Amino acid sequence: MAVSKKTALLGVDDCKIYPVTADTSSTFTCGTGVDVPGIKQISITLEVDEKELTGDEKTLATSAKIKSVTFNTEYAELSQEVLAILAGGTTASATGSETFRVDEDSLPGYFQLQAQIKSVDSIPGGDCHFVIYKAKATALPINGTEGDYATYTFDGRGVFTECKWSDSKSRLMDVVYNATATNLAAVTKP
Repeated sequence: MAVSKKTALLGVDDCKIYPVTADTSSTFTCGTGVDVPGIKQISITLEVDEKELTGDEKTLATSAKIKSVTFNTEYAELSQEVLAILAGGTTASATGSETFRVDEDSLPGYFQLQAQIKSVDSIPGGDCHFVIYKAKATALPINGTEGDYATYTFDGRGVFTECKWSDSKSRLMDVVYNATATNLAAVTKP
């Protein structure tokens, strides 16, 4: 079945992050995925590095190259597992409590971000996956509002992988339309 190359999307149904465990010239692997609970929105922006050649009081040429991708997500339930991957902190259990801690040794790690949208206009029964291969969090706001549920967001920047895939190229991001909806799973190259 041919899958359309254009569609309308509605909502966002799932989001997971997978810690990147290896990124070398020939290998790209991820750890176990963690659900971003109650995903509400995701916004993705391809960042372009543009150069302009000027002379004779005019623009003579321009050059543009995609250098990275930035994103923002909003989710409904605070997860210490998500925070630990994003911020590089630790979690600890004790009788009657669960603690997430960021200390002077905490460093945000790389992760793979994936989001799934099941309401895909031109692909009944299909879905759309957004994959940002290698990203780091750049901000982790917690937004409380008087008289309403708090929401949680994280911003991040995705960069190209070191790994050269089967086409001998580094990867930044994929947008995949599936004829049949599929669960999110880490994309790796062992």
